[in-house]
Amino acid sequence: MTENAMRGVVRAFCDALAVRAPELFSTVLDDNIEWTIFGPVDLFPFFGQRRGKAAVMAAFEDMSAHLSIIRAEKEIVMVDGERAAGLVRINAVDMFSGRTLSLRLALFAEFRNAKLVSLKALFDSFDAVEQSLGRQIDLSRVA
Repeated sequence: MTENAMRGVVRAFCDALAVRAPELFSTVLDDNIEWTIFGPVDLFPFFGQRRGKAAVMAAFEDMSAHLSIIRAEKEIVMVDGERAAGLVRINAVDMFSGRTLSLRLALFAEFRNAKLVSLKALFDSFDAVEQSLGRQIDLSRVA
């Protein structure tokens, strides 16, 4: 996959998040995609591991029920053959608390035959939890 093609996939992902239209992204997903978002599934149930296009699309629907995406923009994209890494900033409203969240997401993707076959994503989940709760978590008692 060329760098321009990868940028197109990242753009489609960001657009799909921003306008809550996962069908914009579904065309680049392989039927057997492996999708993992590392983070606190108790707070964000759409995190975790999904396998297959239908499961990923269901996670997108679940995400829309929990977060109203205000903005999603790519900060950095690096491409090496059929592998890519990127940093995306997402601004969203937590639908349950009403709080505005500013999250950074690191993406690691692998493509085959111009389809996304694997995506691993990492959030600064501690920061996300604090923002969602609306307070800092005191770790001094734990340390």
